[in-house]
Amino acid sequence: MRKHFFFAFLLFIAMPAMAQLRSHHAEGQGPATALTVVSTNDQDFWLFVDDVLQNEKPVRSICVTGFWADQFHIRVELDNPLHNCVGQYVDMAHPQSLSIMQRQGMFGFDFKPVQVRPQLTMELKASPITAAPVAMPEPALPQVPAPMPSAMNPKDYDDAYRMISGQNYDNTKLTMAKQVIASNPMTASQILGICKLFSFENNKLEFAKHAYSHCTERNKYYLINEAFSYEASKQELIDYINGL
Repeated sequence: MRKHFFFAFLLFIAMPAMAQLRSHHAEGQGPATALTVVSTNDQDFWLFVDDVLQNEKPVRSICVTGFWADQFHIRVELDNPLHNCVGQYVDMAHPQSLSIMQRQGMFGFDFKPVQVRPQLTMELKASPITAAPVAMPEPALPQVPAPMPSAMNPKDYDDAYRMISGQNYDNTKLTMAKQVIASNPMTASQILGICKLFSFENNKLEFAKHAYSHCTERNKYYLINEAFSYEASKQELIDYINGL
């Protein structure tokens, strides 16, 4: 796997703390650079730079100019029913090209030259934190998917874990685990912990499928594979997610 490939986030990502410390862009900081982002799977997307939406309509490729030498948080949100999300820091000291890739149902960025003519080319829209404020009203932004609820806090999760693990029968554990996650979204690691409580492979797989829609970080759902003893179970989970 390429070292620059990162799996997708399905959640909104909070404004990076380092952006709050960035000084205003000033003349003399070096030549402006550009960022090109392209979807390789024919999916439209919205592009955010430091949590500022750049394109008003979803596109499949975009070139944003006017960056300067600094770290920027780049995030895309795919225009699909699951609203898959990918985000990471990018050093814009020089022009960058990002491809949105999909592997085994998960999305991520890949750094490589893009040989396409961007569907949209535009100047960077910066937040008041990253650039000097302008005396213009903010443009109306399109509706974007609401963020997933926060995952269970560690104390509540530990209480639920002990309650589920204390049951004598796998079927009882499965029923109780489904009840808990129905109103308490979990991280991928938390779901993995619950999966490991089941003795039977089929119960692990059933809960993993059920829990996917309640996971707050679906980009890390590959971690669940650790719970399975058989490759067939891992593949069945991948096929299930791809079929959603």
